[in-house]
Amino acid sequence: MIATQCTDFVVASLAPAYKYLPHTSSVSLSAIDDRALLDALLGEIGRGSAGCHVRRMFGSHKVLCDLDQAWIRRQYALHLYPPEHAPHVWHQDGALGFDFLAQGNAELESEALLPTVTCWIALSLCGVDAPGLEFVSQPIEELLLPVELTDKKISGRFSEDSFWKPQMEAGDAIVFRGGTLHRTHVTKQMQANRTSVELLFVAKDNIPQRLSGDCFVSLPQAVD
Repeated sequence: MIATQCTDFVVASLAPAYKYLPHTSSVSLSAIDDRALLDALLGEIGRGSAGCHVRRMFGSHKVLCDLDQAWIRRQYALHLYPPEHAPHVWHQDGALGFDFLAQGNAELESEALLPTVTCWIALSLCGVDAPGLEFVSQPIEELLLPVELTDKKISGRFSEDSFWKPQMEAGDAIVFRGGTLHRTHVTKQMQANRTSVELLFVAKDNIPQRLSGDCFVSLPQAVD
């Protein structure tokens, strides 16, 4: 996991049929009806230090952003929760699309944890007075089942110094692999809300089958 910097991003407009998830108060990035705005965001990331970290993690310069798995998120202070809203519990982004009910299927098992990289960008102060993220810093190479993701199981499996709750300013970004365990960090003492952008990346020559039907755009590179 690497903390870096990225510029602010403001949503100008949404397509009429935008994808909204009430439980996470999230809007799909593919719903933004302004391609120039998307290009500006990806350009800032791709040509900056965050893009360098993403490409380094893949060991490739040809990286794609999955727009159908990229989100603008709002996380609320506990006393401000709207109807149906809930914080993210412990999870791995690389578990995306995995059918846990069919876990005995050998084909699914062979690619259970997707080779993805996430770039999470804070658009407001978070981690102290507003909800942030909590990570398990220990590398994890395998997919964890839902029964392994309870607070009790996670706290018993990892040492206390493995947990990291970064304090972030607007424009800060964190880049991490698909196996990284993380969740929303929110406490009763927090009074403010947080807005963030979450981008999912894959290597161009290794698009996971579970994501093959999604919309992808290339991550720009720095011009020498």
